[in-house]
Amino acid sequence: MPDDLMFVYGTLRKDTASPMKPILDQFCDLVGMATMKGRLYDLGRYPGVVLDEANGDPVFGQLFRLTDPARVLSEFDYYEECSDDFSAPHLYRREKVQVTMMSGETVLAWVYLYNRSTSGHIHIPAGDYINYLAGKAS
Repeated sequence: MPDDLMFVYGTLRKDTASPMKPILDQFCDLVGMATMKGRLYDLGRYPGVVLDEANGDPVFGQLFRLTDPARVLSEFDYYEECSDDFSAPHLYRREKVQVTMMSGETVLAWVYLYNRSTSGHIHIPAGDYINYLAGKAS
């Protein structure tokens, strides 16, 4: 199974001021917009998604092809606090998830899923973190 696709929905998107932007720019080629089924939450400074393929909302994000998967995944695992450098249970867990591209084609891609309780966090039913932030700012 190829390990070179990644779906990002929050602070790793190209349209954010992420500290991971240099890694994105150098080692990640944007394939395009895509969606996955889940529940998106506002966790404060960043979002989290919980997988819910049966009843979830479309969660919007970007699909990337990783040109150096080992390096990118190592950097992003640390950024998302799911590397061995952090004690369990990790903040996120990286899993392969079915993602739907705008063409309708489905692919399996890595995604960081929130790994803690969502109790008390705001659910974002529209599924687009960037649009949600823009609405909060206005």
